[in-house]
Amino acid sequence: MATSPPIHPPGDHESSTATRILDVAEELFAQRGFAAVSVREIAGRVGLNQASIYNHFSSKQALYEAVLERGFAPIVTLLRSGSSELTGPAESDEFIEALVEQLWQTPNLPRLLQREILDDGPYFERLSEQWLRPIVAAGREAMGAAVPQLRENWADEDIPFVILTMFGIIFGNFSAAALTRRVFGAEPFSAESRRVHADFVKKATRRLMRQPDPE
Repeated sequence: MATSPPIHPPGDHESSTATRILDVAEELFAQRGFAAVSVREIAGRVGLNQASIYNHFSSKQALYEAVLERGFAPIVTLLRSGSSELTGPAESDEFIEALVEQLWQTPNLPRLLQREILDDGPYFERLSEQWLRPIVAAGREAMGAAVPQLRENWADEDIPFVILTMFGIIFGNFSAAALTRRVFGAEPFSAESRRVHADFVKKATRRLMRQPDPE
């Protein structure tokens, strides 16, 4: 049984050496963290020599930053656009579908984030400043646009917990994959799980926000 999610099938625009490097780096950083992974190991897994990595990324830190940008920048963009486009339940569902689909393109990113949260070190501080705070700010705005009565349903002191709950609902399928396999006996990265995950996130989001299910 697989122990890590499959890399997304490459299209013509995704078949470059740089993309393969990012895919492998994302997986290894998620497994062991930044400090424990070497450029030589990444190169070996990709089938390159170490010098070839530096033709694409100037350093291991630059490669790490590129992994984060590839995963988080589209999420920030989605959330920022959501603040003006979430005009009803159907639009909210489309937004959730796009957000979940984006995470399936970088399936090891949630585990990488979980590792950094647990370590709570300098890399997480930088990650928080560059990506997580903008994501939270954009998420608050998007939720407010999608659910105008959000402030009526939840007090200001509740909002951080609402966001943390959303984080768990959306990211948990990826970061807790081993738990799903060992406890529930299910494969979290199957095509069926992908569909069920997206549908669940839509339903859970509506109910958390106290929105009606579609007819």
